[in-house]
Amino acid sequence: MTDHLSQFLQAALEPLPDATGGVAIVLATSADPPALAVLSTGDVLIQDDVVRVGVHASSSTVRHLGGSFTLLVPLGEMAVRVEAVVVRSQVQGDLALIEGRLSALRPTAEPPWLLEMTFRPAIPDLPQTSAHVAYWQSVRLWLAGELPTPPSLPG
Repeated sequence: MTDHLSQFLQAALEPLPDATGGVAIVLATSADPPALAVLSTGDVLIQDDVVRVGVHASSSTVRHLGGSFTLLVPLGEMAVRVEAVVVRSQVQGDLALIEGRLSALRPTAEPPWLLEMTFRPAIPDLPQTSAHVAYWQSVRLWLAGELPTPPSLPG
């Protein structure tokens, strides 16, 4: 991965969602038919040349994975395409770990358009919002190997 682009990507993935929302990342699989999922930064971790993604175990991305996947990560006025190959999934409780080898990073932009993908609470200040923020923090720890089992889905 190019150092400059890699640094930008890591900076984009670093902030976890908070009570006001966060960055939305798109996961697209290579299966026929392909599957899509919208993720948060808490659902994605890239370490060295390994890309780890946590998704709900019932997600179609687990059943329709194929041999590779692409993440589209918004990054300021552009986005980064993260391509992973030799991918596999493993269901662990409520979550599935999708893991692959990083094969390419590519910047993408569609001037004069800007890609803005975010999410926010439908109703601010609900107690469930804090539960989701804590969930994403735990998913990130699980993806990093700091928790032995994945967190339960928020109630």
